[in-house]
Amino acid sequence: MGDTLQKRIHTLVTQVFTAREGAWLVWCDPHGHWLPLLKRVAADRRMGEFALVEVDEKAAGAYGGPVTRRDLQQRLNANVSFVLYVPAAPEELGWLWGQVLLAERIYDTLLRSQLVAWGWRPHNLTVSDSEVAALALANLQQDPAEWGSGGLQPDPNRLLEVLAGVREPDAETRLILDLTTEQAGLPAIDDEDLATWRRQCLAMLLVTQAHAAAPDLVPEAHERVIAVPARSLALALLDDWVDSHRLAAELPAAISAADAVAGLASLLRLATASEGPFVSHVAEKLCFANTCRRLAGVDGRALLESLAALGPEIEHHRDGLWGRRMAGRSTWAVPWGELGRLSAAASNLQTSSPVGAWATPKDAVDWFVEGGWRMDSAGEEIERELNVTTPELTALIAPLRRAYRARWEETAIKWSACWVQAGCPVPAHLQTAGAWLLAALEASQEPTVVLTVDALRFDLGAELARTLNHQEGVERARVEAARAPLPSITALGMGTALPIPEAQLEADLVGDQWQLRRTGTADNLSSAQTRRSWWAQQPRTKVADGLAALLSGEIPAPQANLRRLIVYDGSIDRQGHDDELMLQGSKVIIGRYLDAIQRLRDHGWRRILIVTDHGFIHWAGTQEHQVAFPQPNPVYRSRRAAAYAAATALEGAQALAPGGKWRIGFPRGAACFQTYGGLGYFHGAASLQEWIIPCIAVTWPQTAAPVGVAIEPLTRILSQRPKVVLTISTERLLPEDNIPRPVEVIIRHATTHAILFRSREPITASGEDAQIEVSVESVDGAVADRNTPLLIQARDPRTEVSIAETTSTLMIELGGW
Repeated sequence: MGDTLQKRIHTLVTQVFTAREGAWLVWCDPHGHWLPLLKRVAADRRMGEFALVEVDEKAAGAYGGPVTRRDLQQRLNANVSFVLYVPAAPEELGWLWGQVLLAERIYDTLLRSQLVAWGWRPHNLTVSDSEVAALALANLQQDPAEWGSGGLQPDPNRLLEVLAGVREPDAETRLILDLTTEQAGLPAIDDEDLATWRRQCLAMLLVTQAHAAAPDLVPEAHERVIAVPARSLALALLDDWVDSHRLAAELPAAISAADAVAGLASLLRLATASEGPFVSHVAEKLCFANTCRRLAGVDGRALLESLAALGPEIEHHRDGLWGRRMAGRSTWAVPWGELGRLSAAASNLQTSSPVGAWATPKDAVDWFVEGGWRMDSAGEEIERELNVTTPELTALIAPLRRAYRARWEETAIKWSACWVQAGCPVPAHLQTAGAWLLAALEASQEPTVVLTVDALRFDLGAELARTLNHQEGVERARVEAARAPLPSITALGMGTALPIPEAQLEADLVGDQWQLRRTGTADNLSSAQTRRSWWAQQPRTKVADGLAALLSGEIPAPQANLRRLIVYDGSIDRQGHDDELMLQGSKVIIGRYLDAIQRLRDHGWRRILIVTDHGFIHWAGTQEHQVAFPQPNPVYRSRRAAAYAAATALEGAQALAPGGKWRIGFPRGAACFQTYGGLGYFHGAASLQEWIIPCIAVTWPQTAAPVGVAIEPLTRILSQRPKVVLTISTERLLPEDNIPRPVEVIIRHATTHAILFRSREPITASGEDAQIEVSVESVDGAVADRNTPLLIQARDPRTEVSIAETTSTLMIELGGW
């Protein structure tokens, strides 16, 4: 065994040093390939460190400015040995030339040439100088003569380009191409019919990969399974093909043609999510269909448990070629992501469901507040419309919804029984939203936004707070439980959410309409206009026209005469009654509130208090269970509540309306007194979802400041999936004093401003990490020539305002998918 590359470099340097005292060496490296190697060798204590001086100063276009020459002269005067590294050829040394002539040696051999002289033989004929440099760094502890056998080596990249149809076989590299084809176990290249040869090769690769993913279903002896000696190279070849953004553009169509030859449908007729994922489109579709079909064959608890248990396997398929990669190409995508969403919901439902009966109503309320609300989050995912509709998912969703509704109704009935058995007490440890708000406003004189959201169910409030805290990187939002008035309707709940002591509020029925008044006043707080007038009478308070108007217009900043901003929004209630909430879910609405909170924060409002009037339940009209009123002839009747005089004796679930004048009776579970049709959004009763509501306090320190964002220099873009590094700076010492900001990265054509690359989704710069690496991908249809000037931008995705910019150059040809 000869000397390692590190030893050879070290010897080359020390031989110069031993020539005389103070001998030094000039190392010219115009391509920068030697520098990483020299740094490693110079810093190795075992072999003996030496001084490595890098020259990077230029003057008048040549290396060797005044500072460099002065530093060099000091070293020469000290008569010490060192290596002077210059990233230039000898003829480019400029002002340094006079001093360089005093060096013992000027070394300017290229890395590739020196490695060949030391015994290295290239693995293939196409290895670039940059690849040689990377190879040298990786093999610094080995003898260059032992890096390769010295003979021809396979070149999988070249074969892959030929298989993908982006390159034709050529005589110059035919020997390497034939060798690679043979070692990959593929048939010899058919120059007369390349299309058929490519299809046959891909069919073999698909069957071989299917055998590796499901060896019990695709036998080893199958004629298209590549034999073991060549199998590893064949599978690596297919993996590289799938992973290549450039070559994968036409891969789906190529796989579709090869599937017709591979014949995997009969072999994988029993495959489910436990096998795979498969690169074959036929195999993956069959696997998905079988998984859904088997799940749809069970019901109730067994379905929930089976679907939840499949989560890791479904995620494995989702990460495959036909999952996330094809999410935007509906022709080819297999909806594993949608099945994974339902699996996560089933798992969430399983883990959040109560175990056994509650001893007291307080136990039930505590369970709900501490995580039982996740049952509703899971239910929303199951009940809302499918993102992708396929026959298999359609067949599965019906029994899944039945299983969820049975679980939810069982829990709701269990709560009703617990509450009634205890005598229907009002939770003493919970106050109204208005009492909570009153205490919060009295506790601080800081400028405050009061956001009153109609029908903010507890799970939606918890998700809003969770998402905000995640984006901020520290706890900004804190959720506390409160209770709505009973009946839990807007006419009473909105007035009860005003900062008025609960004991001063009294509900009454005028005809069949509820009215809420403060003791000693005639104002009807059930009226939206009256509530706005009440707020407007408070000192230094402004009532906004609504959340939509606030977001589309100018947000007023806090001032000496403006310390409270009141905002009302009814999106959840409105979309719920229109069935949009049940069909689409709440993520868009939650995102809207997050946007509003961040905009208010950016305009100087560092304290936001969020309250609501009541929660709600979803229940399908087809499963309505109507029950009789607790007593005949109620004064007020609705789907979920009936009102009688306070002295009326009732059985079952009941409570007094605010002020104690009216006794309210409720059905148990999801049952109703009256049916209104097919609407699936209800409130008014005393279920945990309707009655227990969130109050959210969001605060930032008054001294908090947004983090700074800068883009690390990226002079050249060398791939269709480049990575942009953002440097995050913080002005404040404490994490809670730094305000995170959402950032997306785009790369534009510097002349036309067309967007060529975009980050897949915005990231949050919080200051927790000093640098963030952001992957960007070429956008569909983006076209640009090599050497195109580029503008890299980090911008706010909400406003599209640029935060930081830098320039670059495209070093590849960019073609659309």
